[in-house]
Amino acid sequence: MKIIPCPSSPLLARRVAEAAGIEIGGAVFKKFPDGELYVRVMEKEGVVVGSINSNEDLVALIFALDVLENAKAVVPYMGYARQDKVFQEGEAVSIKIVAEMLESRADEVVTVNIHSSDAASHFSKLKNLDAMPLVGEYFAGKDVVMISPDKGSMERVKTAAKHAGCEWDYMEKRRIDATTVEITPKTIDVEGRDVVIVDDIISTGGTVAETARILYGLGAKSVSAACVHAVLAENAAIKLFNAGIKDIISTDTVECAFSRISVAELIAENI
Repeated sequence: MKIIPCPSSPLLARRVAEAAGIEIGGAVFKKFPDGELYVRVMEKEGVVVGSINSNEDLVALIFALDVLENAKAVVPYMGYARQDKVFQEGEAVSIKIVAEMLESRADEVVTVNIHSSDAASHFSKLKNLDAMPLVGEYFAGKDVVMISPDKGSMERVKTAAKHAGCEWDYMEKRRIDATTVEITPKTIDVEGRDVVIVDDIISTGGTVAETARILYGLGAKSVSAACVHAVLAENAAIKLFNAGIKDIISTDTVECAFSRISVAELIAENI
């Protein structure tokens, strides 16, 4: 069995192969002039590694899996996972459809920090790995405080902070009067502190940017952002820097300039 890199994750696939002691398999991905994708895999079985950060990524991944007789799918960033239930009548539950496509072609699906337990519930052969300890270890020995932008990400930040050996908190909304809402960390005073906002995904960056502005207003010395999946859509990095974010740190589930932490060994241990 060999590692088959998809175009979305070539570097991570190489790192996984090295960490697992598995060879890279032969594969060709190209696009016809009309936009159709062509996929050829020169192996009978393999571990296909490819994040879903676009519709094209999904098609390439499905085509590669379909060619193999025995396949595992490693999808470091599971796109479509935020559409995990019907929010408005008539909506497609996208992750349910993606799960069906993957699991009909792969013996096992491995991902990293899928967005929610609801998204995970649509799979029957899913192994969901947690990279938050790795995010925490990156900051070990640094005098920082970790902040979740909301209560929903509290457990993620708690895990990262445990491995960083630092304090943590989450932003809490408190109504002052009929028209005023105050958003502050629940217990920690951030004045004069180096703060790291931690979340699973940074997509458009709006929530993180607003959180940074609030933290600076409360006297934070510096504010950085750390995440597992740096999707960074719609020029999100510029938005974050404009909000005063000092640095962006992410894993390589989505390969980009901010990928300082690799999940390769974590994946290699689980395939």
